[in-house]
Amino acid sequence: MPTIKVLQGSSFVETEVNSSNVGDLRTEKDIPQTASVSVNGTDATNSTSVEDGNIVAWVNNNKTGGLIVRKQ
Repeated sequence: MPTIKVLQGSSFVETEVNSSNVGDLRTEKDIPQTASVSVNGTDATNSTSVEDGNIVAWVNNNKTGGLIVRKQ
């Protein structure tokens, strides 16, 4: 099970998930199909892999923008 950092409010929180890709993560975290998901600052599709240490964020309702965070 990967541990990822999920954007919650204004910070990223480490979260253990059972998902291996964004499509599975949508189901696990109730992320709407209309939401835009990014993994490590890059737009993701449902087939994008979810791996240990990834930084994941999503927005819905025609919102855009966000913060790109790079691992050190």
